[in-house]
Amino acid sequence: MFKKSIIATTMLLASSTVFAADIDNTNLDISFQGAHFQGAGNQISMLRVPVTNKETGKTQFFDMSAQFAADKNGNLIFKKMSSVKSVAFASANQLVAGHYIDTSGRSWYVDGPSAGADGRLVWVIQMPYVSGTSYNAQVMSGSFSENELTKGLSGSDKLAKKASALNYGVIGGDDIASAAQSGKMISLVRYSSKGVPDRNWTLRMTPEPEKED
Repeated sequence: MFKKSIIATTMLLASSTVFAADIDNTNLDISFQGAHFQGAGNQISMLRVPVTNKETGKTQFFDMSAQFAADKNGNLIFKKMSSVKSVAFASANQLVAGHYIDTSGRSWYVDGPSAGADGRLVWVIQMPYVSGTSYNAQVMSGSFSENELTKGLSGSDKLAKKASALNYGVIGGDDIASAAQSGKMISLVRYSSKGVPDRNWTLRMTPEPEKED
């Protein structure tokens, strides 16, 4: 029922609804308009979604991710949806080092920060080689216009006109990437040569799996 309520609420938001919506069979309401959305392809991340207890007035925040798909009747639905309670809010630019998993259950590792040029902070984000696929990214804090990692990359001139206050850098050697932390989740985005998102990973911090003897 909660999943259905989320789908219905999202559709209402698409119609410019700006009011909180009740979650069926609970004393809670949810306000997606107060969350931060990032997406690419069929993947969407919803960071710090406010959920309020209508009786006590207490609001808690949740980080959610999902993929869009179609059911057998051709209706648009969410699949592979997950949510975790947000921890105390900190700057989206302060990535937390550690072990993460994406929505496909693959391990990612975040290392840093280290000191870069002009005192900027630099993080390395890696997904080890799995089934023929691996990713390596490096992102840096500070303004996009003076980011040494993105200079000369395809799409940097277009993205410079609209870049927000995120950590930007490079992924795969020649594509621009950004990374933002919210609670225990990181939203990692890759950009096309047109300066628009074309791939998005939602990474959730988890304990590192124990190595087999």
